[in-house]
Amino acid sequence: MNQYQNLRTNLKSGINNILNISIIPLLIKLKLTPNKITVVGLLSSIITMILIAEGYLLISGVMIIISSLFDLIDGSLARYTNSSSKLGGFFDAVIDRISESIIYLGLLIYFVNDSHTAIIIFLSALINQLVSYVKSKYESYGVEGEVGIFTRTERVIVLSLALILGSYNLFILYLLLYVSILLSFISLIQRLIYGLTGTKNKWT
Repeated sequence: MNQYQNLRTNLKSGINNILNISIIPLLIKLKLTPNKITVVGLLSSIITMILIAEGYLLISGVMIIISSLFDLIDGSLARYTNSSSKLGGFFDAVIDRISESIIYLGLLIYFVNDSHTAIIIFLSALINQLVSYVKSKYESYGVEGEVGIFTRTERVIVLSLALILGSYNLFILYLLLYVSILLSFISLIQRLIYGLTGTKNKWT
C-alpha cells in the first residue's frame, strides 16, 4: 500500500512540476488567482453535467479530465505564488465536493428512467462523499494522510473511462460503476481505521 501511495504522490509531484514550467507562469501573467481557477473548474463541471444529462458520454468523459486538471492547477498556482491559505483550501475542498456531486447529478438525470442504475449511481456518489468526509474529519484532529486505494484521483480516472467507454457499450459503464462502489467502500473502511487509530488519543 505504501508503495502505491508513494507512486501516487510522485505522479502528482511530476504533474505539478510540469504545470509550474508550462501553465502557471502564463496564468500569473494573466493575473488569474487560484480561486478564479477553482470557479472555472466548477463551471467546467456544470457543463459536463449538462453534457452527461443530454447523453454526450464520450465528450463528458473528456470534460471530466479537463475539470480535474483545474483542480490541480489551482493548487499548483497557490503554492507557486505562495498564496495558499486556510480559506482558499476550504473553498477548494467545498467546490471539489460540489463538482463531484454535480457530475453524479448529470448521471442520475441521464438514467432517470432506469431505477436500478440510478440507485447504483446514488450509492456511488454517497460513498464517495463519505470517503472525502472521513478524511476531512481526521484532518481536523491534526492527522494527515492521503489514505485509501481509491482517492479522488482514481475516482476521476475510473469515471472518465466509464463515460468514454460507456459511450460505445453501456455495459462497460455499468461495470465500472460497480467497481467504483467496491473500491470506494474499501477506501472508506481504510480511512475509518486510519482516522480512528490516529485520533484515538484526541477524543477526550
